[in-house]
Amino acid sequence: LTLPGPLPQVDTSLPRHLEAQGAEVHQLGARVRELFAGGQFGDALGVAERRLDLCRRTYGSEHAMYATCLNDVATFEQVFARYDRAEALFEEASKIQKKLLGQGHPHTIATLQNLAALYTAKGDAPKAEAMQLLVQALQLSSSGGGDGP
Repeated sequence: LTLPGPLPQVDTSLPRHLEAQGAEVHQLGARVRELFAGGQFGDALGVAERRLDLCRRTYGSEHAMYATCLNDVATFEQVFARYDRAEALFEEASKIQKKLLGQGHPHTIATLQNLAALYTAKGDAPKAEAMQLLVQALQLSSSGGGDGP
């Protein structure tokens, strides 16, 4: 499972009156990663849920930062085998990322990789394989590789 890092090259600037909330979103993200690294998944999920709510209120639900927060919550839902919720959150994150960042962006690809891992965990081999093929194609496309004319 992959928790994306900070958003490179994405504008996360906020109006002055929301800067404190934006800073808190980032601080909570660091705490989520710290808890994740320590294997404290239950605590991490609680912090990730709080961060998701604050992020939605601060950035809105059509922002790349919100997609990152969705991905984080989905990751922990998967850890606790709540696959349907995890899938819905990963899919929502993926739609936002594709729209705002593009299909070849590393965060978009990371979310699709997480979906492939989810399908594997659910025992849905055909979906897992199809998603992994999509990920490989996007990675090749975004790196400029592949067998072109």
